[in-house]
Amino acid sequence: MSSTFKHLPLLAACFLGSCMVGPDFRTPTNDLPATWEANRPPHSSDKDLRSWWNIFGDPQLNRLVSTSLNNNPDMKVALLRIREAREKLRVSQASLLPSADASAGWSLSPDRGFRSSTSQNFSLGASTSWELDLFGGNRRSIEASRASLMSTEASAGAVRTALLADVATAYFDWITACEQLRIAREQLEIQRSTLTIAEKRYKTEFAPRLDVEQATSTVASTESRIPQLEAQVASSKNQLAVLLGTYNSRVELTLPKASVFEKTPVVPVGLPSELLRRRPDVIAAEADLHAAVANVGVAVADLYPRFSLTGSLSSRGGDFGQLFRENNNAWSLGGNLLQPLFQGGALRATVRAQKAAAEQAAETYRKTLITAVSEVEDALIAYGSYTSQMQYLHKEKNNANREAFQLSRTLYINGETDFLNVITAQRSWLSSEESLVTMKQNIRKAVVQLARALGGGW
Repeated sequence: MSSTFKHLPLLAACFLGSCMVGPDFRTPTNDLPATWEANRPPHSSDKDLRSWWNIFGDPQLNRLVSTSLNNNPDMKVALLRIREAREKLRVSQASLLPSADASAGWSLSPDRGFRSSTSQNFSLGASTSWELDLFGGNRRSIEASRASLMSTEASAGAVRTALLADVATAYFDWITACEQLRIAREQLEIQRSTLTIAEKRYKTEFAPRLDVEQATSTVASTESRIPQLEAQVASSKNQLAVLLGTYNSRVELTLPKASVFEKTPVVPVGLPSELLRRRPDVIAAEADLHAAVANVGVAVADLYPRFSLTGSLSSRGGDFGQLFRENNNAWSLGGNLLQPLFQGGALRATVRAQKAAAEQAAETYRKTLITAVSEVEDALIAYGSYTSQMQYLHKEKNNANREAFQLSRTLYINGETDFLNVITAQRSWLSSEESLVTMKQNIRKAVVQLARALGGGW
């Protein structure tokens, strides 16, 4: 029995009802952990995660976020890709409808044997064709295009999530660089005054030359750091300008109020299953898997017969009025059945290739979930670690280091201690100030990393 006749029962069934060959997509079961391994902060609502930057209470950050969403080139490209994917879906959907063409013609030619005589001819015609989607190949193609659109939309969400996180990080880098520069300049002034004290004591022979050299070395070390910190301020602002889709000169920034800078944000967290489902990359990976499974159906449908209907209507006449006379009209109606017989194994190889692609997409989806859980765990661990360390770098300890320096300098002026104690106390104070600024930055970045890992900002 030929392959055509073997398909006749299935062909008859498809005439009687809708038929789609190939596997149907089923949402993968997510074997996610019940809870996070790291300690969880208090639970917050989805609304908090959608606009997570508000937890910093910084109006300037809110303005930068809004500007980046409107101006960033990557965000605009992502939105244009959505528009492109929507149009491609419409192209796929058109395959289910009949196609029709119209034609019109006019010609002028000399009559045979009469050079001075000519004849003209007018023609009108219309033709239509419709491939019946008996085995669902076109519908599977539409299904794949719809899933690709969903993936593109999710990818745009991933661009948005990454953009918001990068804007916040660049802004916090700028704040930290400004704070470090401020501390360095303040410390330089204090170090210069300490150098003046050492020079006066040396001139009056109450202190050795070593004190002056140590104080001079400390001043020179701090002076050398200031250009580096100024470069960091400019670099972080440049990076922020790129994310905002503008030039550095057009970015206006001011340091936030102390109440904003001192605030330790509390992150919003819920259960893994409800949070990771809305991560854009997880949504995109699932949509890609859906498209890959649908493409298996497209390849399988190519193994079965194709049935199409065709029709045409035409009219010819020596003048325009004759086109509408019944005896000049002609029409035709027909059908066509095409069954692949021999393609050198290409069709079945295509099916196997699409199945392999679907298996790859399934593994990519699984890896995306595993990576998502890992990123959330890392961010939670970092947040918990930094907030715990912050307790040991509290302002009181920084104040104590400052008072210790002031006391040691007073004792040095009175000749009750050596200069090494002054230098040590001053370095401890500087170190505590820098550590406090760095730890605040680490906490802010951990919050941003967690919001990004949870898919916040969609």
